[in-house]
Amino acid sequence: MKHRYLSGVVVLASAAALVAAACGSSSASPNAPAGTLVVHAKAEPAGTTGATAWKPCYLPAGYKNFFKLDSAKNVRGKTVVRVTPETCKVNTENDEDVVYTPSGAARSFAFASGASVKVLRDSTTVKVTPKWLVNHQLDNTPYFYYRVNGHSQITAMQEIFHP
Repeated sequence: MKHRYLSGVVVLASAAALVAAACGSSSASPNAPAGTLVVHAKAEPAGTTGATAWKPCYLPAGYKNFFKLDSAKNVRGKTVVRVTPETCKVNTENDEDVVYTPSGAARSFAFASGASVKVLRDSTTVKVTPKWLVNHQLDNTPYFYYRVNGHSQITAMQEIFHP
């Protein structure tokens, strides 16, 4: 009987995820606080205990923060992005199960001259100018690693790839 109940829950969760995907919204983990986004979350197979071990997402050398890119605009000849700071954790047993949680209020940043911006195209990373972000759509997710200088300007940002 327990197996039938669990199978029913998995079917209902899958149906809810399909409806959410069709409506353009993101699926939230049942254990995640409001505002948390789960990327590539998969239902646990029947018979698992549900105990999940999480670890912080990997940050490349020199990068100390994550953010969600909310928008990009040209303001007085400079590219300005509106971002939401995020924390990121990944399931130690399934690296496709990634959870982003807002860690602060949205804020705006301008780019320092010569800033490096890397986005994903198919399976490769491509360098673009900050102005590119204003008129183009991202192929992957709106999540980035980034660096800011002492003047609160972005000096480098790179789109995050999750398998």
